[in-house]
Amino acid sequence: MRKSCVKIILSLMMGSLTISGIAFAHGKEKHGKKVPVDARMKKLHAMMPMFSIASAELESALEKGDAAAAKVQADKILAEVLDLKRSKPHKNIKQRKRFVGLATELEQTVIATVDLAKTGNFSEAKTAFKKVEETCAACHAKFRD
Repeated sequence: MRKSCVKIILSLMMGSLTISGIAFAHGKEKHGKKVPVDARMKKLHAMMPMFSIASAELESALEKGDAAAAKVQADKILAEVLDLKRSKPHKNIKQRKRFVGLATELEQTVIATVDLAKTGNFSEAKTAFKKVEETCAACHAKFRD
């Protein structure tokens, strides 16, 4: 009987710790049906897959030497940068100025990449695209969950 009571108490303690851990794991952001997700955070979550897909397509267009396709994909990225700048990061929220700076750097490197592609200089455009990838990686390392 004593072992059963200990098991029950331990189970209840572990369950409450697990629930608390889940609640604290994401900081102050609350996702779920009871509390609406911050609109900017929701937009940020929707943006990231688009950035990933458009970046992959941009890289593919550069590999193929297709300036028109590169511009289409670059335009998709650039159309979302303003919203990215308005978003707030998952972590290091107090460093939002750096977050916006990285978004601006992303914008500039995408523009430089597509400008090089438009001139037919795909070798340099590919090099410029590496800076796009580095900017994304730097932002994710600093601000993403």
